[in-house]
Amino acid sequence: MSLFPETIAASLAGTKVEAAYLIHFDFTTQPMRLWRGNGLLKTKDNATWSAIGQLGSVTGIEQAVNGEAPVATFTLSGVDQRIVRLARDEFKPEVDGRLATVLVQFFGEPDDTDPDNQRPLDFPFPMWAGRCLTPTFTIEQGGEHSVSIAAESVFALRSRPNYAMYTDRDQQHRFAGDRGFEFTGTLVNKVVTWPDY
Repeated sequence: MSLFPETIAASLAGTKVEAAYLIHFDFTTQPMRLWRGNGLLKTKDNATWSAIGQLGSVTGIEQAVNGEAPVATFTLSGVDQRIVRLARDEFKPEVDGRLATVLVQFFGEPDDTDPDNQRPLDFPFPMWAGRCLTPTFTIEQGGEHSVSIAAESVFALRSRPNYAMYTDRDQQHRFAGDRGFEFTGTLVNKVVTWPDY
């Protein structure tokens, strides 16, 4: 079974298939679902996404290669001073360290009653996830404010040491009597021939 059966079928039938980013911010008290379209979007998983139109942008969505963990930036432009103040005052308790997920949603099922509205095909597919880091505030020449949030890919956490060691002593401290790591020290640089006839 293919990953996007409806999308593939629509494309093979000659339907114009388009895609859009959906962004889910898992804020502490009120998670937000946004997309760069117009009007509310209801996807096939019964989630509702609020439109930000051309006021929002996403940069830095990249695959982690060569041991790097790219940082993405989510920007909302054209906001007033009240939004800037809320972003400054409530960033730490609401946003800092929270998960941001970018999904891709395919469209292409035409609606004859509303030709400008493309209905979703298949379910949204998660393609990137990261932890929100720091906000940046910008004032353009015309006095327009924008708020940007940097998010570090979840792959950045792979370089942090675990809060445990693969040693018998550490294992005994956690689970007394467990012998799972009893011989770990003897396995360093050990050559194991398998199968051994």
